[in-house]
Amino acid sequence: MYMMKTAQRFLLIALVMTGLGLHTQAQAQSANARPETAAIVMIVDFEGIMREASAMQDMRKQVEKRRDSYQSEIEKRQQALRDEDQKLAQQRTLLSADVLQQKRAEFQKKVAEFQKFAQGRNKVLDEAVNEGRIKFQKKLIEVIADVAEERKATLVLHKSQVILHANAMDATKEVFEKVNAAIPSLTVEFKEAS
Repeated sequence: MYMMKTAQRFLLIALVMTGLGLHTQAQAQSANARPETAAIVMIVDFEGIMREASAMQDMRKQVEKRRDSYQSEIEKRQQALRDEDQKLAQQRTLLSADVLQQKRAEFQKKVAEFQKFAQGRNKVLDEAVNEGRIKFQKKLIEVIADVAEERKATLVLHKSQVILHANAMDATKEVFEKVNAAIPSLTVEFKEAS
């Protein structure tokens, strides 16, 4: 019985000491820890602004106008190639095999040049759109940073990443108005090689 009471005392003392050690360790950790920063969240519909901003709509109009111009030019060249192909087909019985083969080779060269031309025009459009988007995005990010600083936001999220939020967190309208004022239009550069 005496041994059992002594064992219980040692166990009790060990538990108390362990508890005190944990409490002391927790106090030491909290003293060394940095104070927590409360996040002030701002949400922006980045994709919506990219879609609806006046500069981006202006860019789309310029690109569409140039695309229509390119399409017209491409259709003219396609028609000229079709006409030449028909002429070659009609001359097939009139020309010797060597001459016909030479004309076919020249025609195939023209077709390859046309394809290169059409691909080049598509590349010009793609590059113009990408450069315009990058230029606008840089300005948009600057405006978002300014609004975040005004609101003292410590965290900015894309609206598409958020499921629920308080309306006061949404700065989309404010950012939209400021970016439209800062960059109302966008001049698109079409870098044509030929």
